[in-house]
Amino acid sequence: MGRPGPILYAAMAAAVAALLAPLPSAAIAADCPLDLSWPNYALIASVCSDQIGHSKCCRYINAVLAVSSAMYANTTGTLGVPAELADTCIGNISDTLVSNGVLPTAASFCGLGIKIQASYQCVGMTTIVQMLQSPNFSDVARSCATSLPDDVSCKRCLNSGLSYLRHLVGQQDNVTLNTCRDAAFVAFVSQGNISTLDTASCFFSVQGLSALQVNISTPSPTGHPAQNISPSPFAEQLPGTGESSNHHHSYKHVLFPAIGALVTGLSVTLVVVLILLIRRKSKELEKIEGIKPLEALRSCVKKGQEGTSTIFGRFSHSEMRRATRNFSTRLGGNDNATIFKGQLTNGSVVAVRRVESSPKGGQLEFCKEMEILGRLHHRHLVGLKGYCLTRFERFQVYEYMENGSLKDHLHCNIS
Repeated sequence: MGRPGPILYAAMAAAVAALLAPLPSAAIAADCPLDLSWPNYALIASVCSDQIGHSKCCRYINAVLAVSSAMYANTTGTLGVPAELADTCIGNISDTLVSNGVLPTAASFCGLGIKIQASYQCVGMTTIVQMLQSPNFSDVARSCATSLPDDVSCKRCLNSGLSYLRHLVGQQDNVTLNTCRDAAFVAFVSQGNISTLDTASCFFSVQGLSALQVNISTPSPTGHPAQNISPSPFAEQLPGTGESSNHHHSYKHVLFPAIGALVTGLSVTLVVVLILLIRRKSKELEKIEGIKPLEALRSCVKKGQEGTSTIFGRFSHSEMRRATRNFSTRLGGNDNATIFKGQLTNGSVVAVRRVESSPKGGQLEFCKEMEILGRLHHRHLVGLKGYCLTRFERFQVYEYMENGSLKDHLHCNIS
């Protein structure tokens, strides 16, 4: 027998290519009831091509299967496809992914058919009604009932779902936990008035999942005409949804204004208390500093400033107390006054002369004395640095003489 000719080789190559060529998505999904025409396969292929993005790739594949199962559940009321079709659907999904540019290894390293399943039988539950009536599922429905536009709402929904799964599954393996998570997603989105894609974005941490600009929450899958199954019966059988949700929202409308009014009332009360405390403190300071000490000395300060280079400052009673360390270092004095050693905040050492006075008299005399002392400048006289006037005391602040006064030296020589 002779060798085959070139024409025969070409025919054999064409036949092999036809057998290996990927089938269209519609043809692949003919035996599987799941609709696989809606996903954004270009995005999924891009994500799965990243060698360090395996986890993200698996989330997208998981989300595609879960959303398609939710679309199928809207017409059947079951959690995923029947068990006898599970392997067929897994194979068709894997082929669909590959035919749309997703790496062939993506299905294997994501555990498609093992961890990511098509039949969501969760601890004996196979229908949406059973899932909705399971213990604590109403908590998930309440936490995830509204749209999930931000991270806070999504985290609240996910935390509620995790708590539900821990009570439902317990210490089961990760495969069971993942399957029940997907079953909870299918049951939750079947209630209607909930965006399947928004919920999937939160549940699986994916974005841009669908290539279609339509709501895919309620369409009928290919080959299975839609029955007149409304999501509302499922919601009516679920405690904590339906009519009670309206009461829950009404409760929010009453609660939030009440909290706002309470916060406003507390703020006003705190402001009033603060004003009263300030006024009380001001009255206490008036008892120490006098009612209007500046008015009493305005004229003498003005006159002092008219003199040649006469500038002296005004100190408070607390400054005098700190400078003298609570009047602890006494330098001398007589019946009318006492002199203390002090140090101002700028570091300069001073002599502080304290004179007791009555609240009604002596202000004019003190003013005149300040005027005269402010104008006196001599190298043998200590300079006036400032004053302090309170209701019952007056202070004069002088430069400090380190070696004592002439009187001290005279008394030392006499003795």
